[in-house]
Amino acid sequence: MEDLKNWAGFINGDKQSLEIIYTKYYDQLLNYGLKLFPDPEIVKDCIQDLFVKLYSSKNIKPTMHVRPYLLKSIRNILIDKLAKQKLLVSENDISFHMPVDEDDLEKKFGGNDEELLLLKKLLHSYDQLSDKQKQILYFRYIQELSHKEIAEILDINEQSSMNSSSRALSKLRNLLLDKENQAFLSGDDLKKNLILLCMVSK
Repeated sequence: MEDLKNWAGFINGDKQSLEIIYTKYYDQLLNYGLKLFPDPEIVKDCIQDLFVKLYSSKNIKPTMHVRPYLLKSIRNILIDKLAKQKLLVSENDISFHMPVDEDDLEKKFGGNDEELLLLKKLLHSYDQLSDKQKQILYFRYIQELSHKEIAEILDINEQSSMNSSSRALSKLRNLLLDKENQAFLSGDDLKKNLILLCMVSK
């Protein structure tokens, strides 16, 4: 509700409402942008471009999903910028990465060898998912977006998001499956460990 209130305020001319949105979502936009293209300066420029465009636009429409709107916008702006700089030939050339330094994993979880091993297995398995599956799990379990919101960001339908999420989780479970980590494969624990990986992701 707060997002909708601030967005409505912004549309009605209250620029401070846009500043609130900027402050609230800057880190999330930076985090997502860096997973698409690991250059902080380019991603920061894209965020700046997005909010300058919003600030100066006279035709911003209402939205029920502020965060998905911003995430989709930063993705599109990044793709356009990379294409103009000839760093990207087509949209299909951009890929989603969640880089994790294994040294950081060991620093954070080195006291628990079992969990550290499972996290490394999860990281390796996650890397084997398709680009779309990676993003859907990231948005669903880490950003905690609904499938409707995910579909809006990725320009797919809601059912496609649900199906891709289900297939991705099944693939992860199959890749990780062994008798010793059944608990790790439960929905809640899988979510928890995906979040842990994100915490140490660059």
